[in-house]
Amino acid sequence: MVKLARKLAIILLPIVIYFAAFIYFEPYNYFGLKESEYSGDSAIVRVRNYNAEPEDVILLGDSRMAHFDMDLVEKLVGEKVGQLAFGGASFNESMDLLEYALERNENIHTVFFEVSFYTLNESYYKDRMSSIETIAENPFAYMLNFNYNVEMLSNVRWVLQGVENVASPHHQEWTDEDYYHEDGTKRTYRKNLEEYAVDTIYPVCENYALDSADIERYISLAKLCRARGIKLYTVMPPADQSLVDLVIEPLGIGEHINTFIETVSPYTEVLNFEYNEVNPFSEDLFFDGFHLDVYSGLPVFTEMLFKNR
Repeated sequence: MVKLARKLAIILLPIVIYFAAFIYFEPYNYFGLKESEYSGDSAIVRVRNYNAEPEDVILLGDSRMAHFDMDLVEKLVGEKVGQLAFGGASFNESMDLLEYALERNENIHTVFFEVSFYTLNESYYKDRMSSIETIAENPFAYMLNFNYNVEMLSNVRWVLQGVENVASPHHQEWTDEDYYHEDGTKRTYRKNLEEYAVDTIYPVCENYALDSADIERYISLAKLCRARGIKLYTVMPPADQSLVDLVIEPLGIGEHINTFIETVSPYTEVLNFEYNEVNPFSEDLFFDGFHLDVYSGLPVFTEMLFKNR
């Protein structure tokens, strides 16, 4: 029996060592054991954090809502705020998360739900909520997930190389090369803004169509919020003018944006910063066409969005 126990210990030791290394090097502080609270904008960790402390004000959406300074947000709102937005979230996934939060916290009273013309496109569909929920609630599912093991091993490599594994913020210092052509003439739009609009966003939106089924589902959720006395803000974050001029207008998406606003306005307060006659956000406030610079632009938007709400 002793020999068998020793053999089992020898067999299990590498597994124990590996999972101990996983817990130490996993990049999202899933277990909350590290001094740093950094977890990026991982949907898994944000759902896990919400389960541990279900706040009564929540944020939902993609990366445009995911990187706020939450200390500033909570100062403006006047209470703790649950951050459930994550990079790449689709419209339907944000609705999944809203349903998830409403089921777990009957005291929710305010929801900031982000949408944009990009996520309203019926071709932008993702379905990861069941996986997110499972992994958020089951540590073993997290530890056995192939993708998170790959990220953990990458983190080990970065640590050994002395590289800090922190996501780059949406910030960059721009030079004259970004604002002027080689012949010295000024660009209509900063170089990276034009490239982002033309090369990244335009191709995805060429065959644009609203997802009517998702909009009907959103209206149903808005009605549910109203019945529960929940204030639902539909937030359409700022877009740089380059996106308006090079994507929205040429593809006729403005009509779809207005249709969406008209359709949902009877059920939710729409805070439309994305598509207006006057754009108060100059290009120097943007990192790219969708994402505000975290130092110059995002604090301005934070004040506009959350103050007095």
